[in-house]
Amino acid sequence: MTEPQEPTGGAVPPPVRARLFQGSGAGLAGLLFAVLFVVGFVILDQVPDSATREDLIEYYRGAGGSAVIVAGFYLVPFSGLAFLWFIAASRHRLRSLARREDPLLDTVQITAGVLFVAMIFVAAAAAVTGVSAVRLNTSNAADLVTLEQASTMTSYAQTLLMIYAFRTAGVFILASTTRGLRAKLFPRWFAVVSFLAVAVLLLSLTSVRAVVLVVPLWVAVASAVILFRRATGQLEVA
Repeated sequence: MTEPQEPTGGAVPPPVRARLFQGSGAGLAGLLFAVLFVVGFVILDQVPDSATREDLIEYYRGAGGSAVIVAGFYLVPFSGLAFLWFIAASRHRLRSLARREDPLLDTVQITAGVLFVAMIFVAAAAAVTGVSAVRLNTSNAADLVTLEQASTMTSYAQTLLMIYAFRTAGVFILASTTRGLRAKLFPRWFAVVSFLAVAVLLLSLTSVRAVVLVVPLWVAVASAVILFRRATGQLEVA
């Protein structure tokens, strides 16, 4: 009876594809947030804020209004849920890697992240107020939606998003990057870029529309770093 032979060369490492998706909730959720948020914001940003009442109502009743409904009722809410998953999964990853836990930074990270999600939800709701009034009140749409009302709600959504939400997101990135650097989850080059992004979010003028892309780009790059380090075996599978 022949004895079983031991495999040569040691244990075979798992395939890269399997390791990529194993325990990578933070990375996948972050990428999903980045895609949904950018698409949703681009659609909501197309709402005209300087048009006659008739043109505005026609826009809301047409394909533009349908796109706004999809963005405000589906894309932005699901992007917020994906961001919440990103927060939870990244905090779990940081706790498993950190040698010493920092309760203060942990509290700041989750508080700022949740506040950011709440603000983008409110901003999206304000942006779809006009189209909701037109679609739900077809008989009295001309009386319910005026140019002043639509302009006020659009300005409110932009102010909430550009001033408050993204400054809160800057605090989230600052706390997350600091924790990630200490836990050696993020490389130093990414930490430097992140701190520059924080400065942009906290100090930028509200008229610079490109600032909107800073948060989803940071989340996307952070997610890519996490997925890459897991695929190459630099992070333990949890």
